[in-house]
Amino acid sequence: MMRYLLEKLWIRVVLSLFFILQTRGKKEFPHKLFHRLMKNYNMEEWPSYQAGEGIPTRVYIEIYIVAISSIDASSMDYSVDFYLTQHWNDPRLHFDADKDGTKILELHQLRQIKKLWLPDPYLINAKKAYFHEVTQPNRFLRITQEGNVTYNSRLTATLTCQMELNYYPMDTQECSIYLETYGYSTEILYFHWHWDKSKAFTINSELKLPQFLISGYTYKEGTDEYSMGHFSYLKVFIKFQRQVSYHLIQTYLPTFLIVSISWVSFWLSVEAVPARVSLGITTLLTMTTLISGAKQGLPAVSYIKALDVWMGTCTFFVFATLLEYVIVSKTSRKKVPMLVPRPRQNSNHMSRSHTLVPVSPNATMKFDNCFLPDMPPPGRSPSQNHLKGSRKMSGSFEYEMPIPESPPPHETYMPPMSMPAAPPILSAAEQAKRIDVIARILFPSLFGAFNFVYWTYYMLQSYDRMEEAS
Repeated sequence: MMRYLLEKLWIRVVLSLFFILQTRGKKEFPHKLFHRLMKNYNMEEWPSYQAGEGIPTRVYIEIYIVAISSIDASSMDYSVDFYLTQHWNDPRLHFDADKDGTKILELHQLRQIKKLWLPDPYLINAKKAYFHEVTQPNRFLRITQEGNVTYNSRLTATLTCQMELNYYPMDTQECSIYLETYGYSTEILYFHWHWDKSKAFTINSELKLPQFLISGYTYKEGTDEYSMGHFSYLKVFIKFQRQVSYHLIQTYLPTFLIVSISWVSFWLSVEAVPARVSLGITTLLTMTTLISGAKQGLPAVSYIKALDVWMGTCTFFVFATLLEYVIVSKTSRKKVPMLVPRPRQNSNHMSRSHTLVPVSPNATMKFDNCFLPDMPPPGRSPSQNHLKGSRKMSGSFEYEMPIPESPPPHETYMPPMSMPAAPPILSAAEQAKRIDVIARILFPSLFGAFNFVYWTYYMLQSYDRMEEAS
């Protein structure tokens, strides 16, 4: 047992001597370099503190978007996963690359990074945000021999986005990432975008969104004024153009078909009451269901959206189809009066005209002060007194026609003028059918005109917004 322990101790001694010989004459390790840099380092002083008052530390920032998700109109926010990289120069971290044996000092441990002075950017429009910690904290810091510091971190944030939904679902939204220093005024710290504009803000080329296209972005920098002073900020605006193809399939096409199906009622018979009523009510209830589904996920805004215009018009056409049958049904049950001629005498008995008046069956009409033609009826002479009085006509019409013995000498008899043929009177069923025929042409024509105006206007508006974005 003693021999085994001695052999194990001897092996350890030999290995230690071997490593000492191997490392003899070599430079110190990076962690030793870091400890040497931290001897006289004060993390409470910003890098330009020794340069004098009024000289701020310049921090250059670049953002790389990894993923964008959950663009939610109801909560007016979206989630973005991105890398935030900050560059600045700290003269206190200068070291000799030849003497220290390294040109870049990399720090991966969070406890080491927190020993350095770090900028304090925060997201103004963030609802919540967090750093990634799997499998290790996703942060690292790199220091060059000139004292240039690069600090990179990965985080995910849910940011507010004030959306305008007037043209929904053919809208274009502009959402921002708003960075600002929290505690350092512009006298101490100033933010700038990366000096290489191609690296200032970039988006993953493989990024795809389910309902949107990223049509462009713009960024700017400036200062905000508060009661405590001026603070530097960076802001980038991302333009999201909504893809209307989803809503064409899920909303516009079904409602278009529902409106078209409601027109089948015009080809059904007026007597088919159950079919026409059930068709009208079914299409109206279906439209209500589609409207409720289309409004899910949308905020209760006070203005009218493009989708509201479409849904409201489609509902109106379906309701008008049901209302048209009410008119047709009422017309089909209406009684159409008969028309019979009635002579009308003028004031001087020189001319006579005829008009048509409605007469119901079994009615008795009286014609007073009328002259009969000179020709007596067959088999009778004008002197027969039994012509005077009333004459019973065939059917159920009775006429009283008193005949004077001789016309006054100053009056001349004028034969009745020829009466133009009266227009044919349609029956109630024919009138109802004619209304259906007119509706077959009128409703599709009006709906087609509405589609032309609707799509032309909103497509032009969408194109104008794309031009502004580009």
